[in-house]
Amino acid sequence: MGSKRARQWDLKLNDRIFRSGDERFGLNIRRNEIGKIIEYCIGAESLETGGILVGNYNKEHSVAFVSDVSRAPRDSKSGTTWFYRGIEGLQAWLYRLWGEERYYLGEWHFHPGARSVPSSTDLRQIKEISESPKYCCPEPILLIIGGTPSSAWEVGAYVSPLGRALVELIERKDDLVGMGESGSFN
Repeated sequence: MGSKRARQWDLKLNDRIFRSGDERFGLNIRRNEIGKIIEYCIGAESLETGGILVGNYNKEHSVAFVSDVSRAPRDSKSGTTWFYRGIEGLQAWLYRLWGEERYYLGEWHFHPGARSVPSSTDLRQIKEISESPKYCCPEPILLIIGGTPSSAWEVGAYVSPLGRALVELIERKDDLVGMGESGSFN
């Protein structure tokens, strides 16, 4: 991270806390995981990229805590306005993390030069994930990075509850992310 470019975007890195308006859903993600995502976006240049979010939940299952993010698997495909996340290597990685009580939470991806709002394709795919028994995730998170990651970027966070419309999670600027019992955020 010694480059001037990296230092410019690093100034925007903070732990991020998101909540739904009704407080039913929440997402906490540490700055180091946001930093990894931004690095992956910078590496993708003008192409979309993405990966998965892994972590755990609070006791009430109302807040997801992201502890790990993947880069795009090698079999992923992308263009300037589309991304297909591959699967190569993910199952073994998820299996290892499962043993550490860290689980699939959802997806992240990058909209280069655009807003961090879901496209119609994003909406369809996250709904399919919530309905798919193979994901075992009835409320997947969708995290979107939009803009130019080396200088001007934004984060959008959403949850797709099974059988319901997508819920936007609003970032809170006044909360601190801390570690709770068993290494989870609180």
